[in-house]
Amino acid sequence: MAVIGRAAAVANIFGFHLSGLPAWVVWLFIHLMYIVEFQSRVLVFVQWGFEYLTFSRGARLITGVAATDSLDKPQVLSNTNNLGDGR
Repeated sequence: MAVIGRAAAVANIFGFHLSGLPAWVVWLFIHLMYIVEFQSRVLVFVQWGFEYLTFSRGARLITGVAATDSLDKPQVLSNTNNLGDGR
C-alpha cells in the first residue's frame, strides 16, 4: 500500500489491486486499526478528518536555506579605515 496524494493511493492486498479513492480509504482504516486504544482511534480519525476538510498539510519538510539565513548581517561601523568609498 502507498498513498500517492490527496484521496489517491495504490494497494495490492492478497493479490487484489486497488487504486484511487478506494485504496486510500483502505489505507486509512488499516492504519486506524493499528492504533491500540479506541479513544485514540477516534481522536486520530477526527484529526485526519479535520485536516482533510481544511486542506492542512500533515508533514512539513524543511529544505533549502532558512529565512533567517538570507538576512544580511548588520555592519559594524568603525572610525578606523573608514574611507567612505564602499571598500
